[in-house]
Amino acid sequence: MHFRQSESVVICPRGVLWTMSVVLCWLLMPVYVLAQSDTSQRFNRAYYESYTDQLTSRFYFSQKYTSLWLRGADKDHDLQYRPNTTLNMGVGATYGWFTLNLAYGFDFLNRVDEAKGKTRYLDLQSHVYTRKMSIDLFGQFYKGFYGYPKSLLPQENGDWYVRPDLKVRHFGGAGYYILNWKRFSMRAAMLQNEWQKRSAGSLLIGAEMYFGQNKGDSSLVPSSLAADYEQAGVTKMHYYDIGPGIGYAYTLVINSHFYAMAGATASFPLSFHSQVRNGEKEHKVSISPDLLWRVGAGYNSDRFHVSVLWVNSSVQTRAEKGDYSISTGNVRAIIGYRFVPGAKLKRQLKFFSVKQP
Repeated sequence: MHFRQSESVVICPRGVLWTMSVVLCWLLMPVYVLAQSDTSQRFNRAYYESYTDQLTSRFYFSQKYTSLWLRGADKDHDLQYRPNTTLNMGVGATYGWFTLNLAYGFDFLNRVDEAKGKTRYLDLQSHVYTRKMSIDLFGQFYKGFYGYPKSLLPQENGDWYVRPDLKVRHFGGAGYYILNWKRFSMRAAMLQNEWQKRSAGSLLIGAEMYFGQNKGDSSLVPSSLAADYEQAGVTKMHYYDIGPGIGYAYTLVINSHFYAMAGATASFPLSFHSQVRNGEKEHKVSISPDLLWRVGAGYNSDRFHVSVLWVNSSVQTRAEKGDYSISTGNVRAIIGYRFVPGAKLKRQLKFFSVKQP
């Protein structure tokens, strides 16, 4: 069955719809709970302004992805399995603590590249930003990849090496406390319902947890490359990572309106890895650092905003022989406008509102 990706709404069978309803509640719960503690936090208005009492609308393009990396002897020999995902166009809005985005991969935006095979996927990402917290949640269901770089896996007639049998399941999340929340706003760059007027940064302290499974009908490493990779013969692998993390984020502001934001966190989790090679199970426990970073740039004001954003999570897992990485992310280009809702609309949105500090 083929799922066409949509960021917030997916048409699917009844059983899957029930599962997604549970997942949606799981995604929204931390937003609601944390937002309630966000109502009396006094920040420094000389550094940023908040518009949680206004409706922040947006029109955007986005592309999500989840890739599997098999680490080689050096970076030039890393074997990547990339999905053939769509470029999506959508609209969205943020009011109070709630954000809703709807997007779809329209045919006129996506030229069919059958040479890379078909990817069937459901990509659930929730990036939650309260005044004091940054929370990222992931639920990835992917099947069908192509090998990259092309030169590493040459095929007849110059075709891509495709793996329609390859499945990637990846779940987890990261939560970080923003120490300098009174002067630094993560929302301003990533959610656009605040406006950072002066440059500022903050140390980030938190933790991350991930687990998942990758498998194919045959070895993850093609037979033609078996002699060059320690992962040769592996058909299935599982991993579970959990541990503390630390990082830093900074927004450079020019003339109050133009900005560039960059932030990165590194976690040092205890990683439990198991895999099946030639029918035999292998296990390993290690410390495998994970990296989560986000960058953004654009223009912001009290009404109009435009931005380009990129969030990427790289989870490392080590086996007895061979290392792996799961890279998950989202790239967006956004243009939007804020406005004060009328009295009638404001009453309808009352459940999502928060008190201005």
